Amino acid sequence: MGYAELIARELENLPLDKQAEVLDFVGYLKTRQDQIRAKTPQTAEEIEAFFRSFTVDVSGYKFDREDANAR
Repeated sequence: MGYAELIARELENLPLDKQAEVLDFVGYLKTRQDQIRAKTPQTAEEIEAFFRSFTVDVSGYKFDREDANAR
């Protein structure tokens, strides 16, 4: 049995006003998911553009294994 069936079964035991609250919450979750999806880079070009926006000069960086292991 999937989540949809479990949720439907539980909803049957709730009063109508509480069922409406659950439906409103589902709408909120869908809206939030759409907003997250809209902000997330989807294509390779969008991902590359995202990382190009970070400019960090690491030319003088030297990895120190002892220092890294001490942390």
